[in-house]
Amino acid sequence: MNDIRKLDADVIRSFDEGCEYIDVARNEYLLRDGEVCNYLYIITEGLVRMYYIKEDEEISSMFLEPFAPFTAPDSFYSRKPGYMCLQAVVPTRLARIHYHRLQQLYDQHPDLNYVGRVITERYFVKSEERLQLLRKQSAEERYQYFAEAYPELLLKIPLKYIASYLGITNETLSRIRNKIRK
Repeated sequence: MNDIRKLDADVIRSFDEGCEYIDVARNEYLLRDGEVCNYLYIITEGLVRMYYIKEDEEISSMFLEPFAPFTAPDSFYSRKPGYMCLQAVVPTRLARIHYHRLQQLYDQHPDLNYVGRVITERYFVKSEERLQLLRKQSAEERYQYFAEAYPELLLKIPLKYIASYLGITNETLSRIRNKIRK
């Protein structure tokens, strides 16, 4: 958060005191389709996948790594059941803060409110980048982009999740990877 705006020690302390630290096992859910997302999360170690279900198929929409705050925005901000699922890809440790506590802190600390707004803007930009990737690039170009932007994720994430993120089948991903290796 300090990369957005330097926060006073009392703001950081208030935020930290509002957080709960949890450990989740590989494949454990933080949120399922149809549930209300009550928390903003920050991964301290591990990896989380955000996905939704379309026609009985899981579509990965984001992979979340340490220190980037995240939530299921449709549910978190509307306070209604959402469609996103949040699942640990590997054993993961997170800090989480409840929606109502976060709102209290925003009211008490305008600098933290500003940080929250910038985080929301970054999430929006990342979502738009993914949409443009899916709309304007070929399957091979999408894979090349992913491999260059997130090389470490290729080693951590099952290929079926990467294929769904790229909007392609497992078979297409396999063909692309084989073509690139030659």
